[in-house]
Amino acid sequence: MYRRSIGEIKMNYSVKMRAEKDGRHISGAERIVRENEIDAAVSALIKRVQKHNNGNSDSITVKIAKINKPVQVISALEVVQPEIQNTEEARALIMSELSQLNLRGEEILKLFYSLENMRGAVLLDIKTLERLEPDKLRGVRVTNMDYEGNTGAEKNHFKEALCLASKVANCPYIAGELCASDDINYTTGYFASGIRGYVRIANIKKSGERKGGRIFLFSGKKENIGECINYLENQPVMVKLNI
Repeated sequence: MYRRSIGEIKMNYSVKMRAEKDGRHISGAERIVRENEIDAAVSALIKRVQKHNNGNSDSITVKIAKINKPVQVISALEVVQPEIQNTEEARALIMSELSQLNLRGEEILKLFYSLENMRGAVLLDIKTLERLEPDKLRGVRVTNMDYEGNTGAEKNHFKEALCLASKVANCPYIAGELCASDDINYTTGYFASGIRGYVRIANIKKSGERKGGRIFLFSGKKENIGECINYLENQPVMVKLNI
């Protein structure tokens, strides 16, 4: 059903961390680990959020849950990294990527740059541009994933984004994904799809901007929405990086 699967492994636990301040998202991260790795994973994730660029948190929540089904192993998307000098060039590149897939670039781009402080992603119908996520504030949250070699000790924007994008692109109902981090000091985003790979986009926003978000471009039928969201949110996935 899902592309690029190269096997399954049995891992024991999902460890997830979420940090907030005054009800606003500050940081989130997760690991898939064996039972004897739980303590180290929790410690690493908590230490990481304590020095986050978005500021101190007044609430840190850690959730540990046993995984009761096999973890799907997939290969990461191939990485493409064009030279981008400023935000104008970044927008032009996004328009080019969307047009190559015959998508409505101007309308999608306008929505993308209006996003702020969503917990998850917009699920956007590529035909009607209707937002399909059941909760517009929460969005669709891609969880239950990790990449091989991850220790969780330091945030690696690139590897974590590539991991997430690879899982999303592995769903057959997603034509592409557009993302910019809400980290005020991280200005590299991406456009990703099974066809184009993972296209890193420098200067996707200006430094100091808190805005950021992601859009999943849904190409399926109405009856596929539930299956798509279930895969993105619930299927445990381990990504083999090729970098």
